[in-house]
Amino acid sequence: MRATPSPGIAMLILCAPDKFKQACSAGQAAEALAAGVRAAGAEARVLPLADGGEGTLEVLKAAFPTRKQVAARDALGRDVPTVIGVSADGKRAMVESAQACGLWRLDEHERNPLETDTHGVGQMFKAALELGVDEILLGLGGSATSDGGAGMCAALGAKFLDGNGAELLPTGGRLKDLRRVDFSALDPRLKTVQLQAMCDVMSPMLGPHGASRKYVVQKGGTTRAMHKLEEGLSIYAQCARNAGATADGLESGSGAAGGMGFGTLLLGGKLIEGARKVLELIGFESLLKGVDAVFTGEGSYDEQTADGKLIAALAHACKAARVPLVVLAGTTRPVSIEGVTAVFTISPHGGRLQDRLTETEAALTQHAASVTRLLAR
Repeated sequence: MRATPSPGIAMLILCAPDKFKQACSAGQAAEALAAGVRAAGAEARVLPLADGGEGTLEVLKAAFPTRKQVAARDALGRDVPTVIGVSADGKRAMVESAQACGLWRLDEHERNPLETDTHGVGQMFKAALELGVDEILLGLGGSATSDGGAGMCAALGAKFLDGNGAELLPTGGRLKDLRRVDFSALDPRLKTVQLQAMCDVMSPMLGPHGASRKYVVQKGGTTRAMHKLEEGLSIYAQCARNAGATADGLESGSGAAGGMGFGTLLLGGKLIEGARKVLELIGFESLLKGVDAVFTGEGSYDEQTADGKLIAALAHACKAARVPLVVLAGTTRPVSIEGVTAVFTISPHGGRLQDRLTETEAALTQHAASVTRLLAR
């Protein structure tokens, strides 16, 4: 249903959503929101966003305008084309892990975190090192993996050995056979760069709220797989400690992207909130000047949203600037995030999931128009 244009409203709305998984990109969602705002007679500004997962490099194209093509492996070991972003001065590179091991690359029947790995991310990382940059930003989120970043580390020289001293391919399911980790052959260039991982969530790798227990289902895993993954990741963490690592898998953010945050710590990197870093790089604080409200959204507004996701970062920034933040989401749960002014569910109850996904953009437009008129009253 198309929103009907209204007489002019003296308001400027910033349309700044994340992607709606399986439905539309952040750019498409932002344009849909803007269409509703304009139909209601207000002015709209489009600003698609991301939190470290897929689409982050596109959002940061101004900060990393140069693109370098890199051949890498996907989560199942197949060669796929990826790109690395490089800053204008050539000193910083951006690696978006989801380009290699993203869940979006796999068909439904291929999704199994016991069989996937992050080797392709290590290949992208190595390509970034070869550029001679001083700093690498690694975007973590949207992965099809739960290998604790072991595959990434292996591509950069780490060795993973079983009880017989044989090297193993460290997929999520094979980590339970791990008995020793050897970091002695890690790429020496890792010591010459500053590494920061932009985490889409700040969960730990291990424990009841860790990578395997909290996110295994959305990666195609089962309850049985969850227990195997947790066992393997625990063994992996202990082997890493035995090899001299200080990380233990309980650090905030170590569970991002199936534990790739933990792998980043093993490489000497630092974990940061991806969404806040994105907002910093685009100068979001200055973009809020003169704005009357911010409309944002994501597929599901739930407990994970408060765990470092984009909306949580937007809420922090909007609260500081005293700008209302309105969330329009596909599904919602009663979660309270300080700085969020209002939350609306755009999907009707009942009906087929595919129909709801297909109608996402139209629903965003319709609801954005309604909320704009409500704010203008």
